[in-house]
Order: sequence, then C-alpha cells, then structure tokens
Amino acid sequence: MDDRYRVVGIVALVFATGVLCVGFGAADHWTTPTPTELATDPGAHDGDRAMLFGEVQGVDRDAGTVDVTLGTDVGSLEIAVSDVEPSTLAALEPGGSLQIYGTVDADSTVVAAERTVIDYRGPADYRYVYGTSFLGAVLAIVAFVRHWRIDVRRLRFLPRGEE
Repeated sequence: MDDRYRVVGIVALVFATGVLCVGFGAADHWTTPTPTELATDPGAHDGDRAMLFGEVQGVDRDAGTVDVTLGTDVGSLEIAVSDVEPSTLAALEPGGSLQIYGTVDADSTVVAAERTVIDYRGPADYRYVYGTSFLGAVLAIVAFVRHWRIDVRRLRFLPRGEE
C-alpha cells in the first residue's frame, strides 16, 4: 500500500472521530439537575428526579441512609441518601463511590433513592482497578514488542525477523 493512502486514511479517521465527539458532546444527555444547580438553588428542585455521583462519607446501616458528598462548581454539597437497599448498605464503606438515582427532597439535602449503583466500595477498590489496568497495559506492550517491530520510514509494523 502506498504511504500517501495510509496517511490520508489516518487523517480521515481522526477527523471523523473528532466530528463524532463534538456531536456527542453538544447533545443534552442529562435532563436532571446537576449538583451545582442543587447547591445554588436548593428549594427549586424539590420533587425532581436526579442522577448524582458522589463520595460516601458515612453509612448508617440501622437507619438505612448514606451520607454522600457531591462535587460542585461552588464547593461541595452534603446530602443524605435514604431508602438504600440493605445489600448496598452492607457493601459500602466511607471513601467509596456511589451513583444515586432518586427524588430530591428537603431543600436538596435528602435524596430518596430509587436505584443505587456502587462504583467503588472503598479506597482499596481504586488501587485494585488501577493496579490491574497498569499490569494489563505492561503485558500488552511486552507482547506487542516481542512480536512486532516498527518501520518508521514506511509507517508500518513488521513481524520480528522480517526485513
């Protein structure tokens, strides 16, 4: 294959990817209030459904609530999440990450959870995720370099031992 066609193909693919990313970024995917909107005008969103992502500060297994901190543009917002499933409460610990979908009440300080998803149970999960990702990347790079070499002049990869 001629190098000019290869370069034109790469440029076309990069351009198409950029156009698709701009289109996706311009779309309105979230119609729920953001943490910043909840923090700046607390009473305006009572009764609204919201999808929020936050860091677990405390878990009260007896009351069935979780205290969560949401990051906003104007600082942080502390909320209490009620109606959390007992299995979710048992798995959470402070420092974990939680997704909440529910109804906002009490001047944006309480969210009655309809659904919760645990992203990370605690700080140890972060180390596990990043550690296994790093190990996988190193193994992939080693396997690639053992079987292929880069021909910089022709802009291609060649199997090792081939000239």
